This record gives sequence, C-alpha cells and structure tokens, in this order.
Amino acid sequence: MTARAKNNTLLSTGTMTRIGILAAAGVALSMIEIVILPGAPFYRLDPSGLAVMLAGFSMGFPAGVITLLIKDLVGLLVHPGGGWVGQLADFIALFAFLAPATLVYARKKTRMTALIGMVIGTLVMTGAAVLANLYILFPAFGIPDGGKYIVPFTVPFNLIKGAALTLITFLIYKPLSPILHGLRR
Repeated sequence: MTARAKNNTLLSTGTMTRIGILAAAGVALSMIEIVILPGAPFYRLDPSGLAVMLAGFSMGFPAGVITLLIKDLVGLLVHPGGGWVGQLADFIALFAFLAPATLVYARKKTRMTALIGMVIGTLVMTGAAVLANLYILFPAFGIPDGGKYIVPFTVPFNLIKGAALTLITFLIYKPLSPILHGLRR
C-alpha cells in the first residue's frame, strides 16, 4: 500500500469515526482510577490505554497515536487535578507502550506477535517512565528528590500497568476485532 493510500485510509470517515469512538471510550475509562501503590498515590492505574491499543492494533500505529492524543487532550478538561503534567505522563507512557506493540504486530498479525509486542512495550514504557519522571515530570510537579520514587514506585507501577494492559488487550482484542475493523460476524 502506498503512503498516499495509507493516508487516505487514516482520513476516511470510517477510520475517523472509530478513532473518535475509541478516544471517547478512553476518556470514559480514564475515570476509573485505582491507587495500587499507597506510598505514591499520584500513580493511578486506569484502563484508558485499552482504547488506545484497540485503535493501534485495528487501524495501525498512526490511528493509535491520534486516539491517544485526543484522549489526553480531552483528559485535560476531565482531570483538572493532574493538569498537563498528568496528561503528559500518560501520553509518554502509553506512546512508549503503543509504538513497539503495534509496530511488532504490524509485521505479522498473530496473537503471538501481539503478545511479544506488548511485552516489549511494557519494558519500553517502564524505561520511558523512569526517564520522563526523573527529568520532566517530577520537576514539573515540584517533587524534590523524585529519584527516590523510581525503584520502589515508578518501575513496579509501570510493570503492573503494562502487564494489566497486555492481559486485557490480549483477551479482548480478537473477539472485538470484527467490530473494530468495521465488519459484521
């Protein structure tokens, strides 16, 4: 498929509609927040990345990024407490998860490559979160000595987040695939 054909597919009414629906679902899912590490209540697990992964696997990496961007921009209005820093943290983490997962899956679309891509995505997300927290997010939040949170909180949180996102996506993508691709059973 040529670059022009891919671009036309991304801008098709059906694709834009699915991106919008998945972005809205992501915003709704972001309302479900669970603190899983009591020592760091600012790390909240939410299932909104699921909508991003469904977009990425069904329509490709660019659609996943657009879904993520829309979800996080609307999230600025919905989650004013975390502000732009919280949404930036979400964008960095989910982008780092989405990129390897969808790019590996695009090479050979099997459940195994999806799983391998998401495992790689979990590791990349964890590394990106460590760097982003140390150099961007902790300073922006005004958290002095943020480095002390990395090993006991940032790393475990992102590994748990990646594992949860991998498990849920792995279980529901295939059954939802016909709907996400605009097909009927």
